[in-house]
Amino acid sequence: MTVQTATAAYEKWLAARIPVVPEDLKLKHHELAGDPLRFLRGTYYLWLERVAVLAPDLLAGPQVPTVGDLHVENFGTWRDHRGVRRWGVNDFDELAWGPPTLDLLRLAVSAVLTPQVAISPKRICRVLLDAWSTAKPGRAVDLAGPGAKHLRALVPKPPSAARYYGKLREGAAADPSSLPAAVRKAVAVPDASWHRRQAGTGSLGHPRLVAVGHDLAREVKVVGPATADYVDVGLQPDDLLYGRILSTLRGPDPMRRIAGWQLRGLSPDVERIAIESLRPRAVELVLTSMAHAAADVHGAVPHHLREARRHVGTLPSDWLLEGTQRLTKDTTALYKQYAG
Repeated sequence: MTVQTATAAYEKWLAARIPVVPEDLKLKHHELAGDPLRFLRGTYYLWLERVAVLAPDLLAGPQVPTVGDLHVENFGTWRDHRGVRRWGVNDFDELAWGPPTLDLLRLAVSAVLTPQVAISPKRICRVLLDAWSTAKPGRAVDLAGPGAKHLRALVPKPPSAARYYGKLREGAAADPSSLPAAVRKAVAVPDASWHRRQAGTGSLGHPRLVAVGHDLAREVKVVGPATADYVDVGLQPDDLLYGRILSTLRGPDPMRRIAGWQLRGLSPDVERIAIESLRPRAVELVLTSMAHAAADVHGAVPHHLREARRHVGTLPSDWLLEGTQRLTKDTTALYKQYAG
């Protein structure tokens, strides 16, 4: 089966379960041909299939809450319900019970595929595994805290509020009347104008609207089914995980799921740290923080993480590097096939 055929089959399955936006899927197809990292981000269904073929042993062992679709661009800043600015994993569309090895493998592959990363694949894997193995899970990083100096220095300067909200208003006008009443009520943006929004890669095609006020914006997106329901590799989607993880991390406020839609706030200071072109030491520090943030998710149920760490400790010492090399090579080959 070609990448195009596999993608068409997945999108047919998805369209049978949620309404999809054809023009957004067309944009997604274009973006998949952009570079290998973008391709990885947008083809989680292929990733699960290929891991089952190329690294099946990594799908075994004790399960923890896993991000699933984890990669270096799945981390960013937010404000929690107390106004504390935090940094950590910020996309939980594919949360499921699964082995933490899957998250570590995907994170490592994404780092290797990121252009102009200044450290070797071997070093990437060592940094991630060492940091994850020793991390003390808890809340997401408080950016004002003493241990976040390196992150504060790398967070980009946010755009002006006028520019940011003006950009959101450039989206095509949208009619919110099709939204469930509970979703419209939860948005609560005074004097809002409603617009369509195209964002992300893997979720392009899901209906996504944004309500923009004077200095406030809220996005709602159809959640859709978990990809683990389409590709059965032993992951266990669990609707209760979403709230549990957000509570554990002190996640973004507002961020919740209502009647099949996901609500989240948008603001100029929601930023991510890019690792491309950073100096080697800065790359290592950010990757260490990413591994800690993954452990925060995995450790939401502490005894599960302890069992999983014991299992990982029994694996061959080069398991992460070997798996990363195999999946990086495979992802690059699939990308080249797709991009032609």
